[in-house]
Amino acid sequence: MPSLDEKEQERGEERSRRHARADRILDAAKELLQRWGYKKTTIDDIAKQANVAKGTIYLHWKTREVLFEALLVREWLSVLADLRQRLASDPTGVMLSSLTRHLVLIAVDNSLFRAVLLRDTETLGDLIHSGAGQNLVQIRLGTSMPYLELLYDNGLLRSDIDMETQIKMISAINIGFFVADRFLPPGSRLAPEELAEALALTLHRTFEPEEPPAPEALDKAMQIFNQLLDQFANAIARQYKEIE
Repeated sequence: MPSLDEKEQERGEERSRRHARADRILDAAKELLQRWGYKKTTIDDIAKQANVAKGTIYLHWKTREVLFEALLVREWLSVLADLRQRLASDPTGVMLSSLTRHLVLIAVDNSLFRAVLLRDTETLGDLIHSGAGQNLVQIRLGTSMPYLELLYDNGLLRSDIDMETQIKMISAINIGFFVADRFLPPGSRLAPEELAEALALTLHRTFEPEEPPAPEALDKAMQIFNQLLDQFANAIARQYKEIE
């Protein structure tokens, strides 16, 4: 008979295989979602793309919607991991202009993340109104206000515009930069790096003080911001476990 250690090893190997299979299915769902959109992507399509039986998918997620919800949550965790790596080598990363530059560059390389930010119904369909989709919005909004308050309290944000107005202005500017290409001739469109720099410069000149920030203010703000990111990541991770 297998020993307890051997049984535990077998269970661990089975969990690893299950997680690897789930990731392969989600990778397939992501590729098809980006190619065809939510409405046109079926479980049959995903099964074929992932090279698994249709019934195997239902061993992981009870419905098509839950599968795609899991994909959205996993994508946010991936974005946060990417963002942390970028911030680790950027002393000014906590500032609005710098943080936005990093997020834009991530979104340029990740069309699904970009669709989430812009609430692109052509790609996401009704998925943005799903339970997980709405929870992600609430989690993000619940982090945005403390983040801006953190900048304000440390002198990293202008104080002559009220916070609610600034949030609306920031949202409008961010969305405007992303959708502008739709209305510009091909030769007038910004390259990804140019877009990131232009948006960062706009936010800097509109919302940040003219004087360079004190290093101690940046350090203090970054420490607290890392705590906010931890809370954000933990909230998303808990939701991911509930969906798995």
